Amino acid sequence: MKTGRNAPCPCGSGKKYKHCCLGNKSTSPLATKLLMALVALIMAGGVIAAVLTLRNIEPGMGGAPAKVWSEEHQHYH
Repeated sequence: MKTGRNAPCPCGSGKKYKHCCLGNKSTSPLATKLLMALVALIMAGGVIAAVLTLRNIEPGMGGAPAKVWSEEHQHYH
């Protein structure tokens, strides 16, 4: 059950909850924020890797690279 703002504080100080521990309540602990940042970083890395991979593949070629170096002509085909 949630403690009301005007209810006595559960810490035992005798003050109202709004004047005692209400402001001390953290909305998100540091560990949760760090975990969320790590997940976002991993997802961003996956998106970047996917974009770089798809950039070098032509549609309909079965996953073959879009450009191949030609030793004979000394340029990409």
